[in-house]
Amino acid sequence: MPRTLLTSFALAFGLVALTASAAEPPPTALPSREERLDRLARLWGQVRYRHPYLAYKDIDWDAALVAAIPRVEAAKDRAAYATAVQDMLEELRDPATRILRPDEQQEATQKAPTAPVRDLRSWEAKDVLVLDLRAAQQPAALALLRGKSEELRPDLAKAKAVIVDLRARGVDERTTWSMNDLLGKVLPLLLTQELQVPGERSVYHSGYRPQSGGSSGGYAMSFLTSAGELISPQGEGKARPVIFLLDDKSYADPRVLTMKAQGQAQIVTEGRLDDGAAVQKTRVELGGGLTAVVRLSELGIPLRADAVLPKRARSEGKDDTLQKALELARKPAKKGKARELDLPPARWQADRKYEDMLYPKREYRLLALFRLWNVIQFFYPYKHLMDRDWDGTLATFLPKFEKAKDAAEYALAVAEMSTLIQDGHTGLRGHPELEKRGLAGVGAPFELMEIEGQPVVVGIRDAEAAPGLAPGQVVETIDGKPLAERVEALKPYVTASHPVHLRHMLLARAMMGPEGSQATLGVRDAAGQPKQVRFTRSVKSFQKPRQGEAWRVLPDNIGYVDLTRLQVPEVAGMFEKLKNTKAIVFDMRGYPKGTAWSIVPYLNTRKARYGAVFERNVITAVSEEEANGRYKFFQELPKADVPFLYRGRTVMLIDERAISQSEHSGLFFEAANGTTFIGSPSAGANGDVTDLVLPGGITLGFTGHDVRHLDGRQLQRVGLRPQVFVRPTILGVQAGKDEVLDKALEFLKGGSSSGGAAVAGDSVR
Repeated sequence: MPRTLLTSFALAFGLVALTASAAEPPPTALPSREERLDRLARLWGQVRYRHPYLAYKDIDWDAALVAAIPRVEAAKDRAAYATAVQDMLEELRDPATRILRPDEQQEATQKAPTAPVRDLRSWEAKDVLVLDLRAAQQPAALALLRGKSEELRPDLAKAKAVIVDLRARGVDERTTWSMNDLLGKVLPLLLTQELQVPGERSVYHSGYRPQSGGSSGGYAMSFLTSAGELISPQGEGKARPVIFLLDDKSYADPRVLTMKAQGQAQIVTEGRLDDGAAVQKTRVELGGGLTAVVRLSELGIPLRADAVLPKRARSEGKDDTLQKALELARKPAKKGKARELDLPPARWQADRKYEDMLYPKREYRLLALFRLWNVIQFFYPYKHLMDRDWDGTLATFLPKFEKAKDAAEYALAVAEMSTLIQDGHTGLRGHPELEKRGLAGVGAPFELMEIEGQPVVVGIRDAEAAPGLAPGQVVETIDGKPLAERVEALKPYVTASHPVHLRHMLLARAMMGPEGSQATLGVRDAAGQPKQVRFTRSVKSFQKPRQGEAWRVLPDNIGYVDLTRLQVPEVAGMFEKLKNTKAIVFDMRGYPKGTAWSIVPYLNTRKARYGAVFERNVITAVSEEEANGRYKFFQELPKADVPFLYRGRTVMLIDERAISQSEHSGLFFEAANGTTFIGSPSAGANGDVTDLVLPGGITLGFTGHDVRHLDGRQLQRVGLRPQVFVRPTILGVQAGKDEVLDKALEFLKGGSSSGGAAVAGDSVR
């Protein structure tokens, strides 16, 4: 508490001083309450997903936000605003992450008091060599940069002590970089023993690790540690005092800190300097002229100065910092041991769901908003495909989350915000209000598709759970109300990748409800007669094995494989039975059983190496422009020893029911042998699913990878595109026809065929 009060006082005093100073520009007006919350959300997210402490320390960052929200809102001036935010940051116990003081608001390039720059080499007290690296643009320094380090050796041989000036206040960026290069030339000449500089570590996110379960995506959070540097002595190995001068604008170089930690050097600082000067940071603008700085990395070496002096008020006059260094230079060089901090390993912890908060308090509703926004902002790979700019959704949904008057309105606010992602993988679960409204729960024991603008039954999963229902029936009502009304009510809360798949999802959601619940449908049969059908929702309906053969031979020696039925152990037997067919129709109008990895080795007549292109978001501690990077890789096609290659023609039947693994199977088939797609576009949602959790026990799934065709073409939001387009008709379904399959057979009969489909002895490794 005393530390917090001290920081708050310093901030307030600094802001008052800034306001009163005639030499400074007038302060920016205090941002509105809504703007302050917007900036707070962004700052909270930067810390949550990039600050290293959150990866291993016990810090309740949610609670820090919840406590800060009312204080940020109540702030009447910049000082109160700054104090409220600073107190949230104090939970980190990290001096490098803080609100910048008024005198720190400008970059180091501003004009500021500093000691006059000397020549690169000068002498004090006849035997103390002062190397002023700020003279980096002088000819002598440039010569040293070009590798002429021998010019320093005579002076170093005479010196009983060496002072290296690294003060950077008032130094431009170009000179700062040159100072760093010069240090690299000078430092080996000062060493008396090898210097092992430890690496810097930062949080590394490879995609977004799911919060409520596993994922096939391999998403992970870890520490990324740079390789340390081993520097060998290049001088005479002469033991003598070496003192580095730094100020509050200096970069605390790890090489210098390591020399200090090993007892090979001392440090004198001018003004405040913490280990934030040695690590990577990012700035977050808070509005009102306030800026927060956030640590992004950490070192395993401490920053401890041997002497700390006040900042210089004027450039002229006595240089007390240099005088202090000269005082230390007169003392014998200290011997020390290498001291490195033992940094704990990363420890991943899932976000809290707060399941008991079905209607969270306002601050926790805002926590939900901030968490949802930040996760998508940092990790969603298809943000560039959204119709609306995600950046503005914070402001749009702030009032919706704030004003939600009960659990239902809160859950619906989450659902509505999720629709902006426009991802067919997006789904919600875990909150009872979602089930009540068909946004979660158990689906119907039958399947609906929109055909010719009508919701038509196209398949029955469990006839016992829906007695009297038959393919081809048009659904008109549910529980006595028009189905169209229910679909319309769901539209603000359901999302998909493209319009056709959205309508499919709306029909599916309209049928959903709690486990064991029942509903009554009003349907019209092929004769136009109305009928009432009652069905029961149960997960058991989805666990029943589908009836019928997974493969068979059709007329004209064409094979047919239902990929929604075929199991992995059946693949070899299927190909053995169909190896002499002239073509195979792979039916992918649904979800497969993971068989593509076993099928593709039989189809890879192109000897293709890769099957798809992946990109995922990576979060690192690099420059802000690169912080949200992309990791791109080509996924190899699966390989296996197979007795032959199938060389007949292949087609794949697709429609909006083909999603995710279905579409990925299509990418594999396309790359392996140029399989032709027949039907209508698939769902357009591919890339292993991950999820986030929100207060109220809500889990929200979304796509974690950007997956593309091998040639780079977009798949998300467009789907697999058929070369031959065909849709079923209501009359066709009522007559028991499969018009999409019929079109595929017509296509295969009308085109060329290699015949003699399999060639014995072919194999792929």
